Parts: sequence; structure tokens; C-alpha cells
Amino acid sequence: MQGIQHAGEYDLSDLKLFTGSGEVLNLDINYLSLDIYENIFSNGLTGTLLVSDTNNLIMNAPITGQEFLSFKIKTPTIENIKIDFTKHVMAVYKIDYRKASRGNEIFQLHFCSPELLRNSRTRISKAYEGNISDIVGKILKDDKSVNTKKELFIEDTLGIKKIVSPNKNPYTLIRDLTTDAIGTNGSPHFVFFENIDGIHFRTLDSLYAQGSSGEFIASDKGNIDFQKGGVTNIEEDLKRVLDYEMASNNDTKRNIKSGMFASTTIQHNIYQKNFDVQQYDYFEQFNDYARVSGGESDFPIYNKAPVDFANNLSDFKDAKIYMHSTSKDTNDLDTQHYVDIPVAVNRVEKQTNYTPNDIIKTIASRSAKTTELDNGVKINMEINGNITIKAGSIIDFKLPIAGQNHTGDDFDVYHSGKFLITKARHTFDRISKRHTMYLSTVKDSFNQELPDGGSEAQQPVGGKL
Repeated sequence: MQGIQHAGEYDLSDLKLFTGSGEVLNLDINYLSLDIYENIFSNGLTGTLLVSDTNNLIMNAPITGQEFLSFKIKTPTIENIKIDFTKHVMAVYKIDYRKASRGNEIFQLHFCSPELLRNSRTRISKAYEGNISDIVGKILKDDKSVNTKKELFIEDTLGIKKIVSPNKNPYTLIRDLTTDAIGTNGSPHFVFFENIDGIHFRTLDSLYAQGSSGEFIASDKGNIDFQKGGVTNIEEDLKRVLDYEMASNNDTKRNIKSGMFASTTIQHNIYQKNFDVQQYDYFEQFNDYARVSGGESDFPIYNKAPVDFANNLSDFKDAKIYMHSTSKDTNDLDTQHYVDIPVAVNRVEKQTNYTPNDIIKTIASRSAKTTELDNGVKINMEINGNITIKAGSIIDFKLPIAGQNHTGDDFDVYHSGKFLITKARHTFDRISKRHTMYLSTVKDSFNQELPDGGSEAQQPVGGKL
């Protein structure tokens, strides 16, 4: 990779602070570190900027927490991909960690997407109708609401809805809509988040379909490549996981209570005066929707070993119970929004074409999926920075076997494979000139089926099977 001296090298420019007094401060040589935080379960970007100051900027500018921040970051030799917040700037909202020593003061600025602040300042009291995806687009672009000019990644949804917002913040309304949205692929697993590319309202399935953004391996420092002048092999170093930890590996107690294995949903139809009951089963419905691996080889992260002597983990459907009401007719249309349609002289019929609240189709599966991603197989890792990697990306991770190898495999067959990045922290350090990333990654399936001990795995009684 000619032009790059070491893995994690970056170029930062246009680091400017636009103050409320109209003064523009160039901080290219004043900053010590810049951090950007992404999270697919968070609605906006946040970050921190650590500044070394010899000009008493906080008082002289002054800096009050009402500023705007611009910057541009790229990797040498990669011109068409960059982190660019010069057109869509960040908003500074807090100053902390002020420490002075011998004429020099270090302080830290906290910044976020300005859309987050607009969301906190505005509320929506109006009615919308159309596809949920169209409604979300209107909310985000409305100049009296979020008023974003950033790139939007909004996935199409099924059904025509009539939504009334009772004085809600825009992002609160959009989060509510994720629970009722169903994609054209039939998936209810919508997430609403922002990463360095833009703002996303889309299904997890669409994230999985993007394919892998890179391959990483937990290994020692890259080998010396003498054919390249005796320097570290940068391509290998970019693939190396600098450090990792198993953050979570199946919290069975919490997964039972959250309904990941089994649940019951009761839907009361207030129009037809009846109710419907649906049950969720982790093992039976495991392949209903796409998984992180993209369908290459998907097996549950639990097996069907007996519990309570005669059952498996998904047999207890009352572990979690959901109940909600709806109002729909025999044609599955929303009776809350009937209108009178003339069909003859002095005769009208009540008709509707709106899709009713039908959370019975989404709530159990959405809750189970959220639990899988939060309490399933989660690995935190540190890698050399790469601006093509971000929250929402899929990566391939290889975990070498530690200790005695009894299978002959080179890598852990359960904890290697494709992982979804749910959180990412980009750290740009000016002293070392190195971009480092800290990732929280998850997977919701294994590449190989877990062995099932059958009756031999039953709970012992009195110390004996």
C-alpha cells in the first residue's frame, strides 16, 4: 500500500471551531485527540475533542458550548472515501475537563450531530399518512422538524398508515415507527441510527446483505516483509486485531426473562371483539429472517438439551407475555379510519384502505432479535483505524484456538465468522498520528451446529442422571 507509512495513518484537515461571536478558530495544530462515537441503537453521532490551548481560547473567543465544529479526515491513497463534516458540521454542546499547567490549558469539547439538538428543541403535533418509510423521510427533511440535509438510507415498508403524533419529539416518533414497520422483504427488524455515512432507517437484514467490509484476525504483530524494504507488512497489520475480549457469551437467565427463547403475544381486536394468540419459538423460527452470517451457515447459539427434565429452552411460552390492542375488520384494514364513500343515491358505505396496528407480527421477533444482539455472542476488539469500517458494517473475524486443540481446526469454529459492528469508536491521536478503532461486534448464529446430548444431558437428580 504505497503512500501509507503505517497502519492507522490518517490526514486530518479543516478542523475549525465556529464560535457564537463570529470568530473562526483553526485547531489543526491545537488538538490532541478527536473521538467519534457510532451506535446502531443510537439516533445520532457524538464525539469529543481534546485541545491544548496557550491562548486562553475559552475566555477570549469565548467558547460557551454553542459552537459548531468542522473537520475532514481521510486515509492517504484513498481519495474517494473520507469522513467529511465540513458541509454538515457538528454542534458543540458541552465543555469539561479543564486543566491548566504552566501557561497551557487542556480542555475537552463534547459535540454531536446538530439533528440531535434540533430533536430536543422541537415537537410534532400533526397527522401523517402513507408508507412508514415515506413518513420517516418527511419527518427527517421537514425544515420545522429535524431539517437534515445529510444522506438518508431509508428502506421501503409495507402498508399504508395513518399516524397521529401527539406532541412528540421527532426521533421519539421515528423510534415508535420502527416497532410497527415491516420491510418489503417481510422483516420487522428495523433500526434507526446515524453513522459517518448518514442517517439510516432500515432492517438489520439490509445491513447483513451488504457483505463483509474486511477480514480481521486476532494474532501477533505483523511479520517483517523484507521485499518491501524491511517495514511491517501494512496490509497484514490492518487485518490484525490489536486486542479483544469476550464481552458477552450467552446470558441464559436474562435471555429467558426477555423472551428470546419463547414468548406469547395476545392481540385484542376492539372492533371485532375477539383476540388472537401467537407464540414465538426460538428454535422453530430460527430461520424465518436473515442473520449476520448472511445465510452461509446458520445454527442456533443454544442447543435443545433438556431443561426441567423434559423440555428445551423454547418450550416455556409464558416466560414473556405481550399484550396489545388493535382495531381491524375481516379484511385486515384499520377501522379507526373509516370514511363514507357514496355508492348510490342517499346511500354510503364505510371503507378504509389503511393498514392497522399489527404489532402481533413484529413485537416478539423484534424483542428476541434485540436480545440476541445484546446478550448473545459479543466480542469487543481494538483494531488499526480504517474509515471504511463503521457501525452497521459486517466484518469477518477469525479467533485462533487457545490451548490444546482437540478438533484439528485452526480457528474457534463457534466464535469465528461474520460479525455485525453495533458500536464503533474512532480515535484520532495527533501525537502518534494513528487512527485506532474500538468495536463492539455481535453474531446471532454459529457456523457449526452445537452437539445435542439428548437424554444424556438431563439435569442430574441427587447427583445422578
